[in-house]
Amino acid sequence: MGRAFKRVGSESIRASLSTDELDLLRGLPEQLKSVLEEGDADPANDRLFPPAYLDVEETEANEEYRRLMHAELIEGKMAALGLLASSLERATRRGSRWSVELSEEEALAWLNVLNDIRLTLGVRLDVTDDLDGDIDPDDPRAPGFQLLYYLGWLEEHLLAALSA
Repeated sequence: MGRAFKRVGSESIRASLSTDELDLLRGLPEQLKSVLEEGDADPANDRLFPPAYLDVEETEANEEYRRLMHAELIEGKMAALGLLASSLERATRRGSRWSVELSEEEALAWLNVLNDIRLTLGVRLDVTDDLDGDIDPDDPRAPGFQLLYYLGWLEEHLLAALSA
């Protein structure tokens, strides 16, 4: 697998994706949107919106923070989903790969969405701190872990391009 992202100029990142990668990424915004719309009914939202205060004694402060900020946080996540989706629609074929130029704002939205998808997937796969990365191919969760690792790889490469 080559580099998925490359800085081009001072304010642009080029994403280079296979058809399979493009198709996969195009499906992610709707999936994450449905998680966000489920609200408290989906346990992944606990991971996407952790408490602001970790002290158990701060229950009231956490409730107040959630009351004041939750709608704005949802709005930000939805905006990032929209930027990822609209940028993917601009992808054009370049040889055997698809390419799309991302502004800094779009690249940061991609990072946010990739991270949120990974957090959600981690909840679905019941990932814990003791996960060593070795997954039995016969484990029914193996495809999910492969997706988790691929999205992490994308994040890593996008961060490298942004910091170049």
